[in-house]
Amino acid sequence: MSGVLDRIVGPHLRSLDPYIPGRPAEDVAREHGLADVIKLASNENPLGPSARALAAAEAALREVNRYPDGAALSLRQRLADRLGVGPERVLLGNGSNELITLIARLVLSPGHEGVVAEGAFAIYRLAIQGAGAAARVVPMRDHTHDLAAMCDAIGPTTRMVFLGNPNNPTGTIYRRAEWERFLERVPKDVVVLCDDAYAEYVDDRDYPDTVREPDRHPLLVVLRTFSKIYGLAGLRVGYGIGPTDLVDLVDRLRDPFNVNHVAQRAAAAALDDTDHVARSQRVNRAGRAFLERTCRALGLAFVPSHANFLMVDVGDGRQVTGALERTGVIVRPIAGYGFPRHVRVSVGLPEENTRFAQALTALCGKGGSTAAALVQEELK
Repeated sequence: MSGVLDRIVGPHLRSLDPYIPGRPAEDVAREHGLADVIKLASNENPLGPSARALAAAEAALREVNRYPDGAALSLRQRLADRLGVGPERVLLGNGSNELITLIARLVLSPGHEGVVAEGAFAIYRLAIQGAGAAARVVPMRDHTHDLAAMCDAIGPTTRMVFLGNPNNPTGTIYRRAEWERFLERVPKDVVVLCDDAYAEYVDDRDYPDTVREPDRHPLLVVLRTFSKIYGLAGLRVGYGIGPTDLVDLVDRLRDPFNVNHVAQRAAAAALDDTDHVARSQRVNRAGRAFLERTCRALGLAFVPSHANFLMVDVGDGRQVTGALERTGVIVRPIAGYGFPRHVRVSVGLPEENTRFAQALTALCGKGGSTAAALVQEELK
């Protein structure tokens, strides 16, 4: 960085490491000279958006000469009705990532701390550092958030606790009993941010559906997204529920028109298509089970997941990611999360899951014949 910027930009910003997303299919195809590449790296819905959402987006394109509704009043009201709260409690952002960053900017300042789990979504630490605060990192227990230890880590300068449930990249959840104990202990003046982006994929009956209990803590903020189950990742719409005063302050801090017109219309239409959501859940459930069977056949350990991805121990995550990319299959190495042995593979369409299994089987010696037989059975 130039000497001038070195003097005027704070060290907490100069040392920020940018978030690195999954590689685009076009990039991998160009690098390896491939005509057919599948991307299983970014936890996207392989079915894409619903037909209703696509129709609404197409109609909205004819109106993009006009600015969006700056407050997204119609979408706010639709979400408020769905969630059983007043629209003044609904947050909307350019993806839930923007909401995480905005709330961190609102609450955290230099001298403050945010508590995060080690191995949790990278954006939490980036948001804390970007606000000039410090991250207090708590080791996971069994690859998931240790809520008791996170409570123990709360100190006099703590202003926020960041929770991901299910957690990305492990796919694990904390359950209701632990959540209840956490709520009894966490101070009432600490913001509790629950990032439940993958909630719609969870089948566990003990999963705490926090979006339905927004008043369990005075500073509880629960975030959801249209990027995952609704298949609108490219349009960037995140939403959530929070205390009225906090929502009002976030609205003052956010950029004008932060959720574009096409995204607002598509998201509202997506809410109506419950059949598409149910189909997405079925496809994910079956695909995840197939990936688990493949890993067992190959003798590869994995972390049981409640989301639309699987974290698999392949020995050397970066090496295996590179080898898979040369076959036209993109997965996510996650050494940056503290898991250098693992990759994270998103659940795709049946033919995409099969192609991943074939490529992984070819890379593995032991168990290969069993996995090959499993793949052949899937192809029938």
